[in-house]
Amino acid sequence: MTNKMMSGNSTASGLATKPQKSWFALIFIVGFFWPLYRLLMNDGWILDDEISHYYFSRSVWENPEQLFNHWTRPGRNWIHLLVAPLGFTATRVFTLILSALATWMSYRVADRLGLKYAFLIPALLMFQSWFPELCYPVLTQAPFMLVWILGIAAALKSRYHWAGFCFGYLSLIRHEGILLTALWGLWLSFQPGGLMHKLFGTITHGRGEVTLAKAISRDTLYALSTVSAILIYNIAAFLMLGHWPFSIYFESKPTTMYGSGTVYHYVPLLIYGAGFASSLLAAIGLCFLRGRVHAWSLILVSYGFYFVAHSLIYWKGAFASGGYYHFIMPMAPALALLAALGLEGLCEMVKKWRWGSRIQKPLVSCCVACVIFQGFNMFHHQMNYQNWAKIMHEGGRPEFKLIAPPLEQGGHSQTVIEASDWATNQENGRVFAKHVAHNFHQGILATQEQIEAENAALYMMPTGSYYLWDSLYCEFENRIRYASFDESQDWVAVRAWQQEYPVDGAADPAKIYRVVVFQKVSARDTQDKHYDVLGEADKVDQIYE
Repeated sequence: MTNKMMSGNSTASGLATKPQKSWFALIFIVGFFWPLYRLLMNDGWILDDEISHYYFSRSVWENPEQLFNHWTRPGRNWIHLLVAPLGFTATRVFTLILSALATWMSYRVADRLGLKYAFLIPALLMFQSWFPELCYPVLTQAPFMLVWILGIAAALKSRYHWAGFCFGYLSLIRHEGILLTALWGLWLSFQPGGLMHKLFGTITHGRGEVTLAKAISRDTLYALSTVSAILIYNIAAFLMLGHWPFSIYFESKPTTMYGSGTVYHYVPLLIYGAGFASSLLAAIGLCFLRGRVHAWSLILVSYGFYFVAHSLIYWKGAFASGGYYHFIMPMAPALALLAALGLEGLCEMVKKWRWGSRIQKPLVSCCVACVIFQGFNMFHHQMNYQNWAKIMHEGGRPEFKLIAPPLEQGGHSQTVIEASDWATNQENGRVFAKHVAHNFHQGILATQEQIEAENAALYMMPTGSYYLWDSLYCEFENRIRYASFDESQDWVAVRAWQQEYPVDGAADPAKIYRVVVFQKVSARDTQDKHYDVLGEADKVDQIYE
């Protein structure tokens, strides 16, 4: 495929004029400093996974085996571990820079596609409703988004080895990336010179020069660059740990703890997450793809398939999806590109009206203003992080502000940290917890000794030890369920923090307590409590035994 074909429309684009350069720079700077402000001012984290990911990346320098920790996603880990020793805030700032690079690459793709309003990409991407709160957390979203759009940009320039490496690397950042890896291979084979293109041409035309050997050789070389990172990681993990990480794809549903939902579950999440203005412009952009589908094919196929795949995965309750809107946030660049095309299409449409030429600029200004407003208002984020327990129990109403305030630490995490400080300040005894907020807050790293100590059988833990049982995570693992402590001869509850709205007399302790600190006061037990059925977390861990 020639560069001309890949460039899409020939309309002048990019930063062709001084006003375009000025607007691009201004919006980009504001789009960067708005989440930076939120990053510096908040005292919480959007998911516990964020501090877990940081915790493991920080621990790599003390325990290199964490490089192969499948839960923390090695592809993400290898990126964040570079700055993790500088601290949590520095790692967040680094992640924000990755998101800013993804914005720049999205602009380069828009320019390559010949979009007239490519210079507005910073507004159309950085002010999507979910972007200011998901562009800096130490999660998989920002690295996945960046590597994906890097792959798209390389493919548009026919740099297929680099593009292949990016699409292969995606599976190391998020497990579902393997679907994009396979899709990339199929798309590439349909391009000129590929095996599928040769076969398709032969079937269609019945004649012509078809060199199957050359096509197979070409596809094989590109396949090697695509799977290179995957192969290296799996071989290294097998040599060091004795298992193949790739085996996770053969155990799609080890647990039901993450639930499932309707096949269209992600449709409203996409609309609310990106924002109504961005979603509407992107939908309009889809209507103006005629004549551009070839140039946009990889974008449409990869991002479209990713959305469908996540919808099906959650529908079937597979691969611990959970149905979180965070998972589809890496689609943000595609929505921004479609929104830019939507603006262009609207202007072409109104140009035909009697006064169309006069209203084009006001129309674009109005649309961009709506997008920027949603990026400051962040309605979806404000809706998600209301104190719904208080609203439901006290009959209050959700509170919304014109500009979304910085994130505050959740009540459960606050309680775990309070319990952590209390237990740590006792005269003797080592403190363990399932909730990562304890280790994160106390600066305890995931060394091999620490991992073995905190995962030891309860009856083998040293007398005097403290364990922070919490209602959010402990009940999924039999070893540390409330009953395992409560029915032990050795462990006694020494302090408890109740739920904000406890259910008196409930059989489930998780409905009464948020955190209970147990202390081991003797060593009479000879084994832990036995359960006939594995806990949901135990089923997941069993894959890697």
